[in-house]
Amino acid sequence: SSLQLLNPFAMASAQCLQYREGSFPVLLVAPHATAELEEVGPFIQGWPENKLEVAEEMNEWHDVGSGEAFEAACRQLGAPGFRPRLPRGLVDLNRGWKGRARDEKETLFSKGAISAWGLQHLHPDAMEPLEQCYRGALEQLREASRNLKGFVEMHSYGDLGSTYDLQNGGRPLRRSEAAVVVSTPWATQQPVGLARLLPGDLRGTPKKLERLVDLELEKQGFKLGPSPYPIQGPWALGIRFLAARWFQWLAEKGHLPMETAEHMAMLAWVNEQDAEAEAVATGKVPEHGKLRGIRDLAVKMGEWSHSASNLGEVFQREAKCFTLVIEMRCDLAPRAEAFGLAIAEALHKYSAED
Repeated sequence: SSLQLLNPFAMASAQCLQYREGSFPVLLVAPHATAELEEVGPFIQGWPENKLEVAEEMNEWHDVGSGEAFEAACRQLGAPGFRPRLPRGLVDLNRGWKGRARDEKETLFSKGAISAWGLQHLHPDAMEPLEQCYRGALEQLREASRNLKGFVEMHSYGDLGSTYDLQNGGRPLRRSEAAVVVSTPWATQQPVGLARLLPGDLRGTPKKLERLVDLELEKQGFKLGPSPYPIQGPWALGIRFLAARWFQWLAEKGHLPMETAEHMAMLAWVNEQDAEAEAVATGKVPEHGKLRGIRDLAVKMGEWSHSASNLGEVFQREAKCFTLVIEMRCDLAPRAEAFGLAIAEALHKYSAED
């Protein structure tokens, strides 16, 4: 159509997520589920002649089986859910748009949402519509989870290590059949951006939920084991949900002005590296307007004491919201449906008891 000739990306970027309807008070997301190759085409130079090369690259990065586990869990619970239309090999929703500025202190998780391969092969005009698509997806997730109790990410990971390990010549290291991943964004001794305003060990997954996940997976024949990931993670979707709730809870408890908390909760979904908030948090600019209380909070969170962690524990007890990031080993993909049903059962029991 003439519309598509005018803007070949208009259709492609219109909807970044597929939605599953449901009324269960927990949002399920499979951020790296398998997506259709055709959706990538309009953004790539040389398409469709290079279809095989593109397919090979995209298939490297899918969380195989996570989509099937997600669909089974959504069906079983009657839960709302989202999965991406664009593959993670092009756009990774579990990364900040820009990534973290590299410096000598920190390189882990510094990459942004668009893959290195994507940046090399993108159509010259594709960046803007891709950013619109990414931001639209985060906005949809923010809205959909606003009044819900929990946010669950369903993933699968490499059986013998990550794609990064394989590509960099690492040795195989067989992973657990399933793992619960707990992480806080950039929670090292050198946090940047909004990560300065969270306790370094802020957790969203209650022990009780983890125990239920363990039991239900065992019933379906999966062994839950240690997570291979550091407790320092990227700005994943579940973390955005948790951070937004953290700021809102701080306001309820009188630790932050309500206006500031609302602004920070928005930034948790929109820009975790907001320059204005960073300037105030680091003391370069006086606190003002929607950023009142931010310098004080950053200082408290950075103190060499237990107080920030203790406050985080009170939040976890009182806020009545939770996150769960669950990984299934990719070679178990043929049993993904049973995996999804186990997670659904654990969430059902947890919600009933809580």
